[in-house]
Amino acid sequence: MLQPVSRQSDLTLESDQVPPRPENVGTFAPLSIAAFRAIWIANLFANLGIWAQSVAAAWVVTEAQGSAVMVAMIQVAAALPLVLMSIVTGVIADNYDRRKIMLTGMTIEVLGGLFITAITFMGLLSPTLLIASIFCVSIGAAITTPAWQAAVNEQVPKNLVSSAVLLNSVNYNAARAIGPAIGGLLLSAVGPAWIFLLNSLCFCGLIWAVWRWRRAVPKKTLPPERIVEGIKAALHFTQYSSVTRLVMLRSFIFGISASAIWALLPLLAHAHPSGSASLYGYMLGALGIGAIAGSTLVNRIRRKLGSSHLISYAATVLGMVMLILGGFDTLWALFPALIIGGSCWIAAVASYNSSVQVLVPDWVKARALALYQTALYGGLTIGSFVWGQLAENMAVQGALLSAGGLLIISALLLYSSRLPNLDADSLVEAPETMAGQPAFEFNPARGSVLVSIEYRIATDNIREFARAVRPLRKLRLRNGAERWSLYRDVNDREIWQEVFLVRNWLQHLRMLDRLTMADRVIIDRVTALHSGTQPPLLRHGVSYKATRYETQGPALTPTMSALDDIDAPDRNNPDYPAPP
Repeated sequence: MLQPVSRQSDLTLESDQVPPRPENVGTFAPLSIAAFRAIWIANLFANLGIWAQSVAAAWVVTEAQGSAVMVAMIQVAAALPLVLMSIVTGVIADNYDRRKIMLTGMTIEVLGGLFITAITFMGLLSPTLLIASIFCVSIGAAITTPAWQAAVNEQVPKNLVSSAVLLNSVNYNAARAIGPAIGGLLLSAVGPAWIFLLNSLCFCGLIWAVWRWRRAVPKKTLPPERIVEGIKAALHFTQYSSVTRLVMLRSFIFGISASAIWALLPLLAHAHPSGSASLYGYMLGALGIGAIAGSTLVNRIRRKLGSSHLISYAATVLGMVMLILGGFDTLWALFPALIIGGSCWIAAVASYNSSVQVLVPDWVKARALALYQTALYGGLTIGSFVWGQLAENMAVQGALLSAGGLLIISALLLYSSRLPNLDADSLVEAPETMAGQPAFEFNPARGSVLVSIEYRIATDNIREFARAVRPLRKLRLRNGAERWSLYRDVNDREIWQEVFLVRNWLQHLRMLDRLTMADRVIIDRVTALHSGTQPPLLRHGVSYKATRYETQGPALTPTMSALDDIDAPDRNNPDYPAPP
């Protein structure tokens, strides 16, 4: 029997009916799925090209005597479009074919990469133009990223989603280990133009793999949400989703401090007595090697410690690594520290990502991932700019020491915050259909909807009923209700009425379509306390504005004509609709 929601989170579901994740499912199990394997391999080469290009870009700016702020602006240019656009592209990814959205975004990235390649071959590349071009390429990444991350559960079964997310992180960090070394070697051998060309060709391979990916696209019975409507729904969901809020808060604070290691590493390599492009590539490679090694332990450690404690420990150790980078200049100390830092980075970021992937329902997954990415990259963007400024005033080592200390302090302050344990099967979709059709026609996109559910609760069950309706309130508001209230009848003390207001009938249908097994458990727990001989009495009311014009002709119905004066004060409102 399904158990009630855990008190730790309003999205956690403990279930005996849903089979647990098999013990023999390892980290690399998703690679047995052909579609995921093909895209994963192509993405590996694309990530190799990205990291090789990042070395070339950072070194081009550094060699041009760019300031610390100019070098840090590479990170800002790469992250800013994700911060500004992710929520909009997340709405699109939740309402349209994610595969097509991914192809569109990656095409923009390829075109931007080809532009960088062309101006480099023509000898027109400058630090300012390079940063502007990276910004344009990142617009394509902002389109691709929410759809890419939300599409993971379309490539593998639900019980493999957590491992697939971790494998994608391994992919990224494996490329980080190899790509910078490739970039450093090519930079000294053939120059940056060929590296930019390599990146574009690798992305073409990824486009080909995604183009060949075919899967059953679920049919949507409701029209897609508009952009503004979708953004409001995502923000409304986040307001009542403890998981999403906590992940956003922690990833933002983590990103501010951890950004220093990426923004200042090229300056650290350049300032080193043996500094060269190859040294910078090897340093990034050490981070990548640590990430690959750490990925094999993440699931095991997460099962023992839980996601929250794993993130806190990883952030603390990463802060210590940054203190070592700022306090020592001997390579025998720097490289082991970077390897440990790479392990900590993947442990924290993969845990953030998996929490959103697994604990957020599908209808808002791309938007929740976009908000998480916005928080993380917002922190990275702000941090990169701040640490770049500090590096000019107090040297690179001083900035790294400050960032490391801040990261350790923030990890200790957030240690007590708890994320639930991951369960890939906790949010199975369980949509509910309308029991019958409305008795008259009305505009489903106009006028609010009032839903009331009347329960009869025995006096002995009132305390338990009060506890059961708390998560029910969050459920209704999280899924789209604008207001929620609970009333008790003044004459019959056993009668309780749940009342919630929805923006329009179409939004009410979306609420029914968004229900998951976790939501059904909450609803069933409340319903089980109802003691009447009949089920709880359900009523729907639509605003007269939705039914104002019931005919296609020029005349109003007599009933609605009688209500015409109610809106008289709004006649001068430009939004007031003219009669048909």
